[in-house]
Amino acid sequence: MRLSTIKLAGFKSFVEPTKIPFPDQMTCVVGPNGCGKSNVIDAVRWVLGESSAKNLRGDAMTDVIFNGSTNRKPVSQASVELIFDNTQGQLPNTFADRNQVAIKRLVTRDGQSLYFLNGSKCRKRDITDIFLGTGLGPRSYAIIEQGMISRLIESKPADLRIFLEEAAGVSKYKERRRETQTRIKSTRENLERLLDVRQELQTQVDKLAVQSINAKKYRELKSQERALKGQIAVLKWQKLHQQQVDKNQQIAKLNEQIDFFKQANSGHDDVLASLEVKVEQQQQHLSDAQHAQHNTHTQLTRIEQQQISLKQQHQTLSQNLIKQQSLQLQNQELQLQQQGHTDELAQALQHAIEHTLICDEQVEQIAQEVEQSQQQKQHANEQWQALKEQCQTLENNYNKQCNTQTQQQQSLQYLDTQIADIEQQGKDLADNAIAQQLEQQQALMQSLTKELAAKQSALNTVKQATQSAHERLTTSQAVLQNVTQEVNENKAQIAGLTSMLADQTSESNANLLAQLSVQSGCEQIVEQALLGLTHLTVSSDRANNSVWPSTYKAKTDSVAALIEHGVYPDLLERIAVQDNFDQALFSDEFWLAAIDRDGTIYGRNWQLSNQGDEESSLLLKHKQLKDAKEWATSLQEQRQAKHADVTENEVKHRELLTQGDNLKEAVHQLAQKIASASTRRDMLKEQLTQWRTQQQKLTEKRQQLTAEQQSVTQAIAHQQQLIDSLAQQKQQLAAQLTHAQQHQQACDNEYTQHNAVFEQYKTQAHQAHLAEQKARSESQLSETKLQHALTAYDSASEAVSELSCQIEELVIPLEQSAEQILLLLEQHQQGEEELSKLNEQLADAKAALLDKQTVLKSSQSELTMLQETLQTLALEEQSLLVKAQAALEPLTELEQNLKTVLEQLPESASLSGVQAQLNRVVQEVTGLGAVNLAAIDEYEQAKQRSEYLEQQLDDLTNALSSLEGAIHKIDRETKTRFKATFDQVNQDFGELFPKVFGGGSAYLELTSDDLLESGVSIMARPPGKKNSTIHLLSGGEKALTALSLVFSIFRLNPAPFCMLDEVDAPLDDANVGRFCRLVEEMSQSVQFIYISHNKIAMEMAGRLTGVTMAEPGVSRMVAVDIEQAVQMAHA
Repeated sequence: MRLSTIKLAGFKSFVEPTKIPFPDQMTCVVGPNGCGKSNVIDAVRWVLGESSAKNLRGDAMTDVIFNGSTNRKPVSQASVELIFDNTQGQLPNTFADRNQVAIKRLVTRDGQSLYFLNGSKCRKRDITDIFLGTGLGPRSYAIIEQGMISRLIESKPADLRIFLEEAAGVSKYKERRRETQTRIKSTRENLERLLDVRQELQTQVDKLAVQSINAKKYRELKSQERALKGQIAVLKWQKLHQQQVDKNQQIAKLNEQIDFFKQANSGHDDVLASLEVKVEQQQQHLSDAQHAQHNTHTQLTRIEQQQISLKQQHQTLSQNLIKQQSLQLQNQELQLQQQGHTDELAQALQHAIEHTLICDEQVEQIAQEVEQSQQQKQHANEQWQALKEQCQTLENNYNKQCNTQTQQQQSLQYLDTQIADIEQQGKDLADNAIAQQLEQQQALMQSLTKELAAKQSALNTVKQATQSAHERLTTSQAVLQNVTQEVNENKAQIAGLTSMLADQTSESNANLLAQLSVQSGCEQIVEQALLGLTHLTVSSDRANNSVWPSTYKAKTDSVAALIEHGVYPDLLERIAVQDNFDQALFSDEFWLAAIDRDGTIYGRNWQLSNQGDEESSLLLKHKQLKDAKEWATSLQEQRQAKHADVTENEVKHRELLTQGDNLKEAVHQLAQKIASASTRRDMLKEQLTQWRTQQQKLTEKRQQLTAEQQSVTQAIAHQQQLIDSLAQQKQQLAAQLTHAQQHQQACDNEYTQHNAVFEQYKTQAHQAHLAEQKARSESQLSETKLQHALTAYDSASEAVSELSCQIEELVIPLEQSAEQILLLLEQHQQGEEELSKLNEQLADAKAALLDKQTVLKSSQSELTMLQETLQTLALEEQSLLVKAQAALEPLTELEQNLKTVLEQLPESASLSGVQAQLNRVVQEVTGLGAVNLAAIDEYEQAKQRSEYLEQQLDDLTNALSSLEGAIHKIDRETKTRFKATFDQVNQDFGELFPKVFGGGSAYLELTSDDLLESGVSIMARPPGKKNSTIHLLSGGEKALTALSLVFSIFRLNPAPFCMLDEVDAPLDDANVGRFCRLVEEMSQSVQFIYISHNKIAMEMAGRLTGVTMAEPGVSRMVAVDIEQAVQMAHA
């Protein structure tokens, strides 16, 4: 795989779409400083996933976007695409079969980065995963930028390790390990949370279990309570229903009595009705006569009222006529007076107008004088303000010069202090004892080095012992695990056999078969021979039971002979065992039957075949159970012994580990002390060098400070002269300012006087205008009053004429009303006589009616009493009905049926007895206290959740074990690969270094024994030098050493390409030649793209690619094929 093309657009100085091909193995990028050569390497690093703007020489990631130039505007996005030639199939996974792979990165102004793989959008991780283990990456050893060579050789051991990890291909393992550790951490956190939740849930389950029992009991009691309440309601209803039936019978009797009284009263009603009709007729005649009399009285009253009204109207009109005549005379006199007052007001108005004109002329004249005074005042203010500003400026300059003089005096004091300090430092340097301290530090380092060697030797011994103890512990744990597994299997076997026998046999059956011991392989024969009599009771006392035979030796060919020990029925002694059944056996009366090896039993005239198999034999299973229990005892003893062995090995292993940790800590502390002592020694050496040069510097500095002191003294004297001159100018300006202020005050006084006169005349003119307006208003008001007087006189004359006519019209109506009143008085007297006769007739009719009503009232009184009694009974009956219905209402609330309750109600049930039962149930409910009725469902839910959490806990535990196993596997693979890579790179580094330097030696060294975390340090000694640290080498030597290391890594794991940015800058021509030969040698297997200003390095390349900046701020490419150019030159 090799880099074939780079495409840039808007990236840094490459604003235009630019395509840079790399067809050769060695391409040199050349160009003047600042033209954008390093941007090519930055582009490759950026596409490979660089996320630090600092490593791209910027402050933010958006700094890679072209930000504009003198003639160009900024662009909105930047993109870079790398095209790889993969014809050799070096890319892993799914890209191995692709000849070309393109990766692209695009960033916009909002800072969002997009990645593309072969034109498809992807993640940054997808790009990173492709190049894991290939040596390519944003910070890998394949891209060496400016200054990175010196940083590489002086980098920390942990940073140097990263290059070796990339070469070893373990970077992908470390990435997977980091992800696995993250998952382990997350799994452990989830496990801890689950444990907490499980503990809390278990507490809740226990609590809910108790609450659930109470809730169930509460429901049972509540059910009883509802049933008893229903019975009480029915009993109450029965009692009220019976009382209602009794009330209905009483109501029926009262209804019969009421009907009798109603028939007796019907005859009295007819007579009473005729009398009432007669009374009504008399009342109607009397009413008609009263109405006629009332009409006559009404007419008389109305005419009398009309007469009174006409008299009052005549009197009112006479009074009004007198008033109008008086008012007419008054208006005539007022008209004459108002005419004289109006003439006087007209003359006063003419005088006010003339006075107003005079006052206006005076105001205009004095206003001109006030304006002139105001202009003079303003001019004086401007002069005073200008002098005040000049005075302020001079004051500021004076203060500034004073401050400058103060600062110069402070500088002079500071110089005096510095000179005194330098003299004191010179005295201190004379007493310095750095050389003596350096000798003591070297002696300390030798002592610590010897102690470190002893500790490391002891540590190696302990490590070997620890390894041996760990192997013994592992072996013991494996044996213990195997024994434990056998114990568990044995327990499972015993449990299975016990369960199986318990299911297939009764207690007596098991007792009989369990105590029998049969020859191996004969279990099925003996069990078949028992003929199903396995239920017989086992007893060892044969003397008391005829079932069991007396003690004697059984015949060798009987079934009993197969039993080694145990109690058995005598039946087995009379059953013979034959391989082939022979009927002649029964010639001996002793034998009852025979059995063959297959378990078939033969009698004298019958045969019983074996229906079972060997695996179903209960006797065989009992024997297996017995053997398993004996083996369990043996395994338990082995397990205890092995467990003691494991415990002993664990104790020894922990002791060795503790001892090893203590030694490691001691070695680490000694190494730190040696490093600290070495640092202290180097520091003392530098201090000694500095001490020798510092005295000379102090002398030179003292001379310099003395010269500065003289210069400052002269500056202070000059500054004092300038301050005195400014003080004189300040006094002159102060006198001028005082004169200008006096002139300003005079102008202010003059302006104030003119302005006061102006205001006085202005007030007089205003008063004149007001007087004129007042006179004008009074004149207009007088004319208005005169007009009103004329109008009032005319109105009064008209009113006098009208009132005279009205008085004459009222005389005739008064005479007519007097005649009508006399006629109506005669009609009213006749009506009174007729009303008296009608009243006497009506009184006689009412007396007869009253007598008849008294008789009827007595009869109706008795009827009313009966009806009231009936109504009372009806109300009582209705009340009982309502109470009975109310008594049944609890049944509705309890969701019970009256018919059902009546059927279930005992015949002997009483209200008091049922109430007593209800009280007892209520007391039990009260005794339960507060009950959580939802506890039953909550308990079931919590129980299900607890089981689910247990399952999750098992899953997390298994997952954690799997992840930890994966970590151990990754660590083993990482250690193996890193160790092999380290050894190979160290060997190649030792070979390349003498080749580059023409001699000398170099090697790599691990900082600790932990291959997972140990850093890598470099030790290099050029020919003829015995430097103690690599930091003592020159810049060129460091560069060549770093190149040797990089090329050693390339030998082991060559990256697809290598990019070098001016790494030959610190080298002289001789070393550049060596560098070029080394690159040329490596280019056979690695593609090199390098930036250089050296002619020798340029000549080495097969292709020159130039970067120009003809337009300021914009980079463009110019490529030259060297071989083609040489051919054209020769042609």
